[in-house]
Amino acid sequence: MWKTGKPSGKYCKNRKAKTISHPGRTAIATLLVLAPLVLNPSSSHAQEPDTGAAAQDSAGPVTPDSAEAIRAGFDRPPSKPRFDAVDAVELPFRIVFYPLRLLGKGTAKLAGAITNISQPREYGLFDRFVEAGVRPRFGSIGPRSSIAAGALVDRFSPFFFESMISIRGSQRHRVGLDFDVFPNRFTASYTFQREAEPHFWGIGPHTRLEDRVDYRWDHQLAAALGSARVSDVTLVGGIGYQDNRVARGFDGARTDIQDSQLADTLYGVNERAKYAVANASATFDKTYNRGLQRRGYYLEVAADLFRGVDGTDSDFHRFRGVVTGYVPANPRQALALRGIAEINRSDGGRGVPFTHLAAFGDEAGGRAYRDGRFRDQAVLALMSEWRYEVWRELHERGRVESFLLLDTGTVGERFADMRLRHLAWSFGFGMRVVWEGQVRWLAYLAFGKDGGRLDINFSSVF
Repeated sequence: MWKTGKPSGKYCKNRKAKTISHPGRTAIATLLVLAPLVLNPSSSHAQEPDTGAAAQDSAGPVTPDSAEAIRAGFDRPPSKPRFDAVDAVELPFRIVFYPLRLLGKGTAKLAGAITNISQPREYGLFDRFVEAGVRPRFGSIGPRSSIAAGALVDRFSPFFFESMISIRGSQRHRVGLDFDVFPNRFTASYTFQREAEPHFWGIGPHTRLEDRVDYRWDHQLAAALGSARVSDVTLVGGIGYQDNRVARGFDGARTDIQDSQLADTLYGVNERAKYAVANASATFDKTYNRGLQRRGYYLEVAADLFRGVDGTDSDFHRFRGVVTGYVPANPRQALALRGIAEINRSDGGRGVPFTHLAAFGDEAGGRAYRDGRFRDQAVLALMSEWRYEVWRELHERGRVESFLLLDTGTVGERFADMRLRHLAWSFGFGMRVVWEGQVRWLAYLAFGKDGGRLDINFSSVF
């Protein structure tokens, strides 16, 4: 290592005792300049010092064996250009997501801390419940239910019992038999669900936010459902009996639908509607995960037939189609798209109950709007997300994604009546925590013509 600074002590002691002539000083200065060039190795050797056999063969010709030894002695990764096409794609999103990257790291640490508390390495608290046949449940159980908690008890399989209650009074209780022999399944169950305070704004795309009213919807369903899977195709069919009753809601800040002008024009407000139901659906699933990233596409078509029973003067049918696709740009970025089309048509009687109209809003299309913000007999919606990974767990068990969202759609009596000027738009951003292939936490902030909307969930929108 070269030393710089003051001359050595010996030179300082003799500096005054001996004087060097001018020509001598010139010669010594020239030698000091040329010496490093003559004595030092070349720049290439300085960067990559010879080791082993390479040092022994440096004076002679390079043989294949010595070349291999030289390559083995180098321990430096190949150079990477400072800028490439991928950087050009990522650059705008790096700028946009820089604040979210910091938030994402903090969120991931928080999620990891909660996971460690609830599931320590030795024996997790949730594992004890699961081993006892009790599976905790968290999430939403209907429009405006807010966070709900409950449990699924399947200790005595195939018998099961599920119960969930939300902080706003919504609830769902299920009991039945579940025969799950992969890839086929058969379920017979009875379900009671109460949606305590959903809102209704009216019919069509021109309804006003301030006109919303409140109601409560209790619906019971006894059903038998079977599914079979062949390769990527899953077929589902079932029959059931549905009982629907509308009552006054729990939201004291809103007018009850029974006291509004809508009560006389909407079917299902003052009637108890009972139906025999038959349904069938088919899905074609070509999605897969690669490096914690979702890819591929998913198709679903479904049809439901409702026939009024026990004096219910209403018959109608429903068709629904959903297409979802995940298009990767690179291992950290992807475009996610989902299209929705649904139509309900009357087959006689008093038509479709207002509770069964096609709904646009929240997870049904426009995330800047509340559940069922727009209702009519038909709905078209398109949802999109640009997803960007901001953090990945060291052992690649999970990651944090941020995303930009853009949704649009509308409702109408029929598809032919829909116009571009009727479209309701949503735009915003969000973040999700994916752990072991499942979405454990999701939050987004979306903006539309009703203002902003913040939603926190424990499952993925799509």
